[in-house]
Amino acid sequence: MYENFERIPTAQQRRILESCLEEFARHGYEQASTNAIVRQADIPKGTLFYFFGSKKHLYLYLVDYAVRRYVEQVSLSSEELPSDLFERLLARGRLRMRFAVQEPLLYQFFFNAFLHTPAEIQSEIAHRYVEYAAASRKLLFEGLDRSKFGDDVNIEQAIDLTNLVLEGIFSRYAQQISQGTPEQALAFVEQLSAQVQGYFDLLKRGLYR
Repeated sequence: MYENFERIPTAQQRRILESCLEEFARHGYEQASTNAIVRQADIPKGTLFYFFGSKKHLYLYLVDYAVRRYVEQVSLSSEELPSDLFERLLARGRLRMRFAVQEPLLYQFFFNAFLHTPAEIQSEIAHRYVEYAAASRKLLFEGLDRSKFGDDVNIEQAIDLTNLVLEGIFSRYAQQISQGTPEQALAFVEQLSAQVQGYFDLLKRGLYR
């Protein structure tokens, strides 16, 4: 469906996609303006619809693009990840926070697409999220050292609990991370990692032998 777009030079593709990401990230699906996109990308409006057909299909293409970029930046193979649950989640969380600093618009678009899904395309987005979540969860479990957990600990629940703690800490400081310079934000990420480690140490006492 997108063959015409994917035939043009890579530099032109990137310019168009970055214009689209900026508009959708800042204004959301409903309020995003294709007129603003074509002005920013410096292309005729008819060309945008020649490439993507409709605003809906443009947005879905961007979702797939954002997922690929996000996964490329924050994913490590099971061989690269620590086998300890807490060290593994901390490593992935640090990568995610760095991505938010280095690619703020892409990060904002990526999470808005899944957390604030436009009603018009809920089914299409839900299908994409299920695939992404399944792959992410599979990677999280591969090579995990289960021997450290207490005999009566439900490991899946332990992971969900730890993830919730990590998400809560990140959400609390997300705005602060985004307001500084990239250098300040990255330094803050390292400070935040130390705080996360403190919370994880508390959880270990209840989950590990």
